[in-house]
Amino acid sequence: MAKLFIAALLAAALAPSAAFADDSFFAGATLSKGGSLTYRNPANGKANTADAQSTYKLYGGYTFTNYLALEGGYLHTGATHFDKAALGLPNDPTFKRHGFYAALRPHYQFNDAWSVFGKAGLIRNTFKTTDGAGGAGSMSSVKPLLGVGVTYNVSRAAALTLEYEHGGRTRKPGLDIQQNSLQLGVKFGF
Repeated sequence: MAKLFIAALLAAALAPSAAFADDSFFAGATLSKGGSLTYRNPANGKANTADAQSTYKLYGGYTFTNYLALEGGYLHTGATHFDKAALGLPNDPTFKRHGFYAALRPHYQFNDAWSVFGKAGLIRNTFKTTDGAGGAGSMSSVKPLLGVGVTYNVSRAAALTLEYEHGGRTRKPGLDIQQNSLQLGVKFGF
């Protein structure tokens, strides 16, 4: 996964500036660190914290004006495994997340190289878990999505992005997740 992301960054840096004549449509990918998750065994009260797997996001959109675009995308977090021995369970509990979103993306271009953007929309997350004792579950939630970011144009068709996204907080019995992430990515216009 990391090698694919690095290859995409290199492709963005090497893309010719005249590759695309019109920047109305765009597509991109981001990668972010997963953060830490804690699992508590309800039977004995023991807890274990694990680093979540990285989250990748693929997105695309359409720019309506010089200041506003519509963006939609898919994100996926790999399986996070908790230590069965620390929890007193026969198997490792796991956690996965994926989601779909749609958002308005206002942006402002400072010069040929730098711009800033915001993001406001909705995200639908699905969480899949196994409890380490043979049980599995799945739940979904729809939450507001807010974000801010900065874009550095490597060429007319390719840019590097850094953005912070807040995808709401999901609270259900046994689950309390805040979905915040700092994402590094690439964006292509065509």
